[in-house]
Amino acid sequence: MKKSVHIVFTTIYHPSVLEDLFLNISKFGHLADVKIWVVGDKKTPASCGELAKSVSEKGLETIYLDVENQDLWGKRCLDFYSRIPYNNETRRNIGYLHALEDGCQTLISIDDDNYPMEDDLVGFHKNTGKTWQGDLIKEDSGFHNICEYLATEPDRQIFPRGFPFRLRGLPNRNQISKNSYDPIIGVTAGLWLSDPDVDATTWLNGKISGISYSGEEVQVLDQSTWTPVNTQNTSVTRDLIPAYLCVPMGWAVPGGSIQRYGDIWGGYFLQALMKNTNYHIAFGRPIVDHRRNPHDYVDDLRFEYWGMILTDWFLEKLRNDFQPGAELITDRVIELSDFIGNSAIPELPEWCPEEIQEFLTWTQGNLRTWGEACRLLT
Repeated sequence: MKKSVHIVFTTIYHPSVLEDLFLNISKFGHLADVKIWVVGDKKTPASCGELAKSVSEKGLETIYLDVENQDLWGKRCLDFYSRIPYNNETRRNIGYLHALEDGCQTLISIDDDNYPMEDDLVGFHKNTGKTWQGDLIKEDSGFHNICEYLATEPDRQIFPRGFPFRLRGLPNRNQISKNSYDPIIGVTAGLWLSDPDVDATTWLNGKISGISYSGEEVQVLDQSTWTPVNTQNTSVTRDLIPAYLCVPMGWAVPGGSIQRYGDIWGGYFLQALMKNTNYHIAFGRPIVDHRRNPHDYVDDLRFEYWGMILTDWFLEKLRNDFQPGAELITDRVIELSDFIGNSAIPELPEWCPEEIQEFLTWTQGNLRTWGEACRLLT
């Protein structure tokens, strides 16, 4: 039987989160609706497949995609598959494509260290795809800091990874926008306690812990107001799965390679592709416990550096200059690929080394082949 809700994550560890997912999904009566795809990598232990089988036997359908199976399946959309690096979180895209092909109506992306708490994880994400009758949040700045609703220890102002640096230090100045049509929740960005999803510059200023969430259960942004959307505790409706590429990272740049912004750029691409549709970003619940895997924050800073300093520039281009016109999301993805080649790359700041142009050219190709793969599998 086809399942309507698909959960996707990738891991190089033993995914103990599967046990917690089973308990939460079973508790709230969603076992019949949910399928999980665990995308392995070259470092993933064999115990991952054994645990997936065990959880399936208890009633939560769980498919483990090891590298061998991925390589075989990838021959079907080789142009895109060959662009996904091994030992890289962006292999989660392979799970997205499996879910899309298998009839997924609501895709939930999590990390292997996102543990369900008291909230009905699947139930809250089932708001994705529904019409929203309430008010919308609008910011004159064009961006809303969803971390403002988290109480932290110590008490500090924090911003989600990928939030524009030029706007940091400012509080939200919410304006209520009365909707005059029927907006649809296209995306739900659930938040995270314990280790919030903030960037290396924040972590290097000291340990911080999220201890509670004070916002409404569901809050929805006006389409003109953006926020970082990651791949942790985030759901998208089926029509937007082709807009939800986790941008492949790993390109060699001065100082190492560009990493850790694949989901952030993918989230901003998603919002650019949603322009002039009925789809909107929601945030709030469900809340997960982010028990962050080990990190070296100095290494994280090296990997995030180019993503950090390019994002503010790129956002101006996406918000002001990119105007998708196609009706189908897959066609809009191709439009975005062309926009990067025709508009973004020629206007790169002078301070960018040639490797950044090469990375954007690679990203342009990744978007095009991703869009073609989504067409093939739907």
